[in-house]
Amino acid sequence: MAHHPAGGIAARCFAIALGCLALSGCTSVGVQTGMRHALDYGPRMQLRVCVLHTPDVKPARVDALIRAVNDEFADYGIEVVVPWSRPWQRAGFSHERLFDDIARRELEAPCDRLVAFVDRNAGDALWGLLMPEVLGMVDEATHTRGYVVATRASLNQLFVSPAKATVHEFYHLLGCPHAESMDACYQRIAALKQARAEGADFVPGVDGEGEFVMTREMANRTLHLALAGQPGM
Repeated sequence: MAHHPAGGIAARCFAIALGCLALSGCTSVGVQTGMRHALDYGPRMQLRVCVLHTPDVKPARVDALIRAVNDEFADYGIEVVVPWSRPWQRAGFSHERLFDDIARRELEAPCDRLVAFVDRNAGDALWGLLMPEVLGMVDEATHTRGYVVATRASLNQLFVSPAKATVHEFYHLLGCPHAESMDACYQRIAALKQARAEGADFVPGVDGEGEFVMTREMANRTLHLALAGQPGM
């Protein structure tokens, strides 16, 4: 999915945004294939996802969306756990402003990823009647930060539920690209699990070239450089 914003925050945001689920253009990480069950994904692994949530997204809602991801990721031997969940206020109306705020936050221990679960408001509902909606985003520079629309406010979400949007964005958090089939995604997941050093305190991120970002410190530095418009590591 290509975006061409004019400048400012929007330009910085979309320069680092890959996993953008909208109701137009490319919205899929691919069709499931037999390769899903043919690959060896290695031993079980926890992915620690720290959570920010707006006031109308209740803990039970977050739990339900995480369960949907865990149901999807069971075949890969990946369990998503939430070390902490904190209240958070929307940084603005547009998805560019939302994403910019999340991307600028430090990824702190013990988090492997940082995800905001966002509610919908009347403005979102009106927007959904007139324009394509963005239901989630993940950064391209490290695939470690993102957000998901966690509640319903538009007719469009009858087709892409919050659970489906969450699963989609969590695939991007593993480095999976948009594609026609999920074969490349399966291979990326297997490689990511293999790349993680035994006993390491961080599940690697994935940079824009598909290389693994091996430490939390490197993930923070790489994303900060991308936000500043500088070349990554």
